[in-house]
Amino acid sequence: MDTSPEDSVLANLGQATWTAEEGVSYEVAVEGINLVIGAYSGLIGREEATAEPDRAKIENWIQEQHAWSDRRRALSPADQEAVRAVRQECRALLATLRATR
Repeated sequence: MDTSPEDSVLANLGQATWTAEEGVSYEVAVEGINLVIGAYSGLIGREEATAEPDRAKIENWIQEQHAWSDRRRALSPADQEAVRAVRQECRALLATLRATR
């Protein structure tokens, strides 16, 4: 199968508008969001395993997961102010969620 350079997906990507360091910071923010979503999953699982699960808590945590998932989709490595804000918020929220039992 013959392909030309114009057929390459990579050939048409263009150049990033952020530095490598900004890209790494973005990836750290995305991983922070993933950890937050996972922490909510842990809370949901523990609550569901109780004799009488609190449905309101579970629904709230599910809504929080969806909100964080939306933030992850909207986040861009080109918006370093938002990336820094997400990283800070994730750090603080994870400490709170991990302390929740």
